[in-house]
Amino acid sequence: MTPDSILKEIIGRPEFSGFSYTFAPAPRTEPDQVREYRKLCEENRCGCYGTTWGCPPGSCSETEAADIINRFSRCMIVSRRYPVPDMNDKAMFDRISREVQNNIRNIAVIARSEGLDCLPLGDGGCTYCNRCNYPEPCRYPDRKVISISGMGIDMEKYLGSQGIKFSFEKDAVTLYAFILF
Repeated sequence: MTPDSILKEIIGRPEFSGFSYTFAPAPRTEPDQVREYRKLCEENRCGCYGTTWGCPPGSCSETEAADIINRFSRCMIVSRRYPVPDMNDKAMFDRISREVQNNIRNIAVIARSEGLDCLPLGDGGCTYCNRCNYPEPCRYPDRKVISISGMGIDMEKYLGSQGIKFSFEKDAVTLYAFILF
């Protein structure tokens, strides 16, 4: 089976219904681009910098990030649109972000069990553990989801290059995640 067909078979399972999937060439990045995005991470607006293995500085160095991203040739873009009655409801945003991360994490775990080398990337810090073990070693490295922006990927630009319009809506939000393979 090809990598695309392995992933298509996995995403056809009932537990992954409700999500949309698009296959595309993998994004590219360079250490300078990673460095630029990590400056934003260092501002720590999301509260994840230096607190989780899925975000800088724990996820990897700038050079490692570029090497990791650029070794993959394909990307499965995962998305789901959620109605949002209150854009200031942090608990709701945390819940739906966790749902998207759990989805891509589970797809990656299944794909790896079938021999596919893949990397799940999501929005923000990894949410697998209630409290990340960082800076102690990650307890579940096979379950880790790494931050898209922390790896130097401009999500809006990348999605645009694939014909996907990334925009904010008044009463809904579409969350995106990637599985590189």
